[in-house]
Amino acid sequence: MSRIFLDSSILVESLKGNDSAVRIIEVLKEKEALFIINPIVFSEVTYLFIKYAGKSRMRELFLMLNSLAMFEVGAETVSIAEELMLNYNLLPNDALILATCKYYGIKYLASLDTDFERVCEAEKVTLINNPEKAGEIRF
Repeated sequence: MSRIFLDSSILVESLKGNDSAVRIIEVLKEKEALFIINPIVFSEVTYLFIKYAGKSRMRELFLMLNSLAMFEVGAETVSIAEELMLNYNLLPNDALILATCKYYGIKYLASLDTDFERVCEAEKVTLINNPEKAGEIRF
């Protein structure tokens, strides 16, 4: 089973009904990928969900988030993130997301965040940012 890190943008947009985000997740589910997040993604998605949808459906959100594999962010991951921030001018959360991929050897990042486009290529992480790209992935 191949591992794919889901950025908060893909999760938030799929919750909002964005067709591209929904389709990316559907295509990757068909391929039986293991979906991974870290505490940064958990925090970002929860914050935005509460901000725009309120607290009434939080249990539903937590069920969805808890169905994903949670990979921890430790000191070594933070060290990698620091280098990514210095080398690519990434924001801290984006750097921690990509650093999680690098630390755990995750080869795929599903995101609609354009900040990852140039960085993923340079760091040899495949960015999945549209349904067509998701369909091309071979595990």
